Amino acid sequence: MALLPIDRQRPTSLERGQRIAVVDLGTNVFGLVVGTLDPDGVPQWFHRADIEVGLAKDGFGNLSPATLQRAERALQKHTNDAIEHGATVLFGYGTSALRQWPNAESWLQDCSLRLSNQEHQGRRIPCELCTISGETEAETIRYGLQACGLLDQGPVLINDIGGGSVECVLCWKDSVFLAVSLPLGMRKLLRDFPVHINPSADPAHPQNPYLRAFEACYASLRAVFESELGAALLAHRPLHIVGTAGPYETLARWAQAYQPESKQITRSLCQAFGQAATQTLPHPHPSLHPLSTDAIVHASALMLALCDTAQGIPFVVTDLSLREGALLTHFHHTTRPD
Repeated sequence: MALLPIDRQRPTSLERGQRIAVVDLGTNVFGLVVGTLDPDGVPQWFHRADIEVGLAKDGFGNLSPATLQRAERALQKHTNDAIEHGATVLFGYGTSALRQWPNAESWLQDCSLRLSNQEHQGRRIPCELCTISGETEAETIRYGLQACGLLDQGPVLINDIGGGSVECVLCWKDSVFLAVSLPLGMRKLLRDFPVHINPSADPAHPQNPYLRAFEACYASLRAVFESELGAALLAHRPLHIVGTAGPYETLARWAQAYQPESKQITRSLCQAFGQAATQTLPHPHPSLHPLSTDAIVHASALMLALCDTAQGIPFVVTDLSLREGALLTHFHHTTRPD
């Protein structure tokens, strides 16, 4: 298992009831959680917040000064929020976009020092930031879901959709059959399968740019998933896909509004979601447009492609992801014995 690099961070011995903060330094969004374990070891979540940063707006591999300013402002805000909600330490983990930037570690170290010296409401807290590998990201997500009892019933396929990468973990409890981090995040899919809207198109021959992007994206992802996951999915047939946060929460909200009587998110609901995203669903349905980006088209294509690769199994959606898994990892590996 690829656990978080706790041993290379500031030694911190935690006690149950002590609040800590974790920030997922994602490609699109920096997400904060403040939480703890109660005396019985049950997780308690006190505060969550997301700030859009857009590390890959100018592409991957290089972060502009303007991007770094946005990133540090977001971290300053999250640090202040963590202090206001009683956190005693903050940890941050950089994922795909930061992994691909050669200067990430030095910038994160400098930023850690500045944040640790930042005073808010008369308090300062130590802040430790670093990047983690895709393997560690996937394992940390899995660890958090297992700790919260979401992997107990049988094999499941965990899927986390990020801006720069997509994590897939096929597992049952602490048995991991396959864990991969694939460079298929929303920023990359938007770049590779753009939505081309032609205002001068012939109205007598209408074209649907959303549908064209969806179909091309679906076909490409279906081939990748079959190659990367197909054999393992046949050997260890999962009961369902566990979708973590992000676009899956949009899917869950939309599915609940579209078919409130449905008790699970089936393949047909996922397909209808994609049709709504591409404006091809014939029945009245909750709207998904207009959107700040067309990423929901690509996210719905990814979900359906993954579902079809896994033989059409249903979805279960959770709001737990990397940040919650990281917080639980810290407590379970550094908590003082009672």
